[in-house]
Amino acid sequence: MNYKSLAEDILKNVGSKGNVTSITHCVTRIRFVLGDEAKANDDEIKNLDGVLDVVKQGGQYQVVIGPSVAKVYDEILSIANFSDSIVNGGDMATNNPTDNDTEKGLLGKALGLISSIFIPILGLLSGAGMIKAVVSLCTVTGIMSEKSGTYLILNALGDTLFYFFPVVIGWSAARKFGLKEIYGITLGAFLVYPTLISAASSQTVTTIFKGTIFALKYKMTFLGIPVALQTYSSTVIPIIIIVWFASYVYKYCDKVIPDVLKMVFVPFFTLLIAGILSLIIIGPVAMILQNILSDTVLWLVGLNKAVAGFFLGAFWSILVMFGLHWAVIPFFAIDIAHYGYDVINPLIFSGALAVLGSSIGVAVRTKSESVRGMSVAAAISSFFGINEPALYGVLIPRKWIMITSFTGAGIGGAIAGFSGSRLYAFGANGLLGLPCFINPKGIDSGFIGLCISGVVAFAFALGSALLIGAKKDAGNRPLIKKKSVNHSAVYAPVNGESFDLTTVHDDVFSKLTLGDGIAIKPNEGKVYAPIDGIIRVAYPTGHAIGLASNDGEEILIHIGIDTVNLEGKHFTLHVNQGLRVKKGDLLVEFDKKAINDAGYDSTVMMVVTKSERLKSVMPTKFGPVTRDTKVLDVELNNSSNTDQEAVIAK
Repeated sequence: MNYKSLAEDILKNVGSKGNVTSITHCVTRIRFVLGDEAKANDDEIKNLDGVLDVVKQGGQYQVVIGPSVAKVYDEILSIANFSDSIVNGGDMATNNPTDNDTEKGLLGKALGLISSIFIPILGLLSGAGMIKAVVSLCTVTGIMSEKSGTYLILNALGDTLFYFFPVVIGWSAARKFGLKEIYGITLGAFLVYPTLISAASSQTVTTIFKGTIFALKYKMTFLGIPVALQTYSSTVIPIIIIVWFASYVYKYCDKVIPDVLKMVFVPFFTLLIAGILSLIIIGPVAMILQNILSDTVLWLVGLNKAVAGFFLGAFWSILVMFGLHWAVIPFFAIDIAHYGYDVINPLIFSGALAVLGSSIGVAVRTKSESVRGMSVAAAISSFFGINEPALYGVLIPRKWIMITSFTGAGIGGAIAGFSGSRLYAFGANGLLGLPCFINPKGIDSGFIGLCISGVVAFAFALGSALLIGAKKDAGNRPLIKKKSVNHSAVYAPVNGESFDLTTVHDDVFSKLTLGDGIAIKPNEGKVYAPIDGIIRVAYPTGHAIGLASNDGEEILIHIGIDTVNLEGKHFTLHVNQGLRVKKGDLLVEFDKKAINDAGYDSTVMMVVTKSERLKSVMPTKFGPVTRDTKVLDVELNNSSNTDQEAVIAK
């Protein structure tokens, strides 16, 4: 597979670089947050060779790739050269809600928050969990003694991440909330500082809010204020809330403290305020919230473990398809930290085995070499607990096989729930994670029941697939429909240095409100026509020109930031509205030095304004440009007959 070509096609069809406000990836998906999802071409992306599907969920635009996702992701980063703020969270990392955020709702923002914090540490979390699981397996089977040095070292290695979980979560949460990572690390380490951990287990002075769900035992005071110290090792929610609060404190201090004092006093006040309040208010309240959530989940599952197992097992793959599983995964770690085990994960364990059985069944029954190859690859991924390739490539196109696979997973989940199976370590997915379910005290009925659940789910799904066959449903055959499109080249309107439009100091242009494009620091005061077309708008002050090309795109050239306030001074207009021009014709002359001396930024911004015909805008050149340099590639749909309107500059 040509990963670079696939990355270019994906980037172009999500609305180009300028439409991406955040990008990350998980095990199988590239997860975008787009400024305008309407600019993304879902059908084109779905039809790309190497893309399994497109999922819109939790405020994210998710492109499902499969096991090769990291290679495609790296190519996208190489091509787009995103800023650290976008790779580390983009506008999701800010504390300023946008209209788009409001439309996503609380659920969407919560899912986006959870996934963006946990995804960067999920691999390390699984690796550390596997070390703990292997150590547990070795001690249960008698291969290793708990008193041996080997045990002590390996157990410490596997347990370190979980003990210092607030430090790791603090780092990831800081990236999410736009705070420097070292602050999140420091605040997380503060929560597990040995002296405070020791003090948390000391004798209680008294209980505040006694008799309520907010009852807290305080062990010491700070300036006479009761401090209800908690044991924060392995916790999740407290540090997330603390870092979120600290991000506001940091930004406020950075805004009001003079530059000469910032290096010392911004971190001083940020750590002082966030640290003290984290122990007195935020931490204890967050612990209450985390315990309520954990107890509620455990209570719901405990009402009827077999029924809960069937429904969660059967519907887990559906949650995965829509990206909703990220709302559940953190509870695995939270429950292990709180109770020493988790009861949710065992209920979904058999799902990977059911999908594995279905994939093998299709591979056996199909007569198509391409389908067999795809099914075998999907089966291998399912063996390692990655189900998306099988879900999108094998199950969804075959409705009855998908139903039997989900049913098998549900039956397996019911058996695991009835057996009281538990997860004792957060480790690998699929069959490799089986040791994580072994009770440290020895193999019990829960582990045996889990093994039986996997065998039953696999056998049921495999038998059903062999019986049904590999034929696709007629309604699910892929429909490749290419829209009629037209590419157009747009050239630099001035000689100078081009750069990313999203970095200019004008929100209307940097947020791509009018459309995507490019910015140029001019070397001289002459603006030329970037295309062949007609002058739609010739602003009397000369600071802005609107053109319509012969191909149909509308282009706005804006000279300087807020230069409308100059009321035409330092500008000489050479064209009128309605005049037809050729590429390279002189449009406007301006006195660059006089504009700069007057206190204005003389950056020239060129955007392709939004329209129903516009499909994508891709900058093609950052750096030195002349009026003969192609700087934008514009793609238009030919199917629309809608009229275009000129956009008047502010």
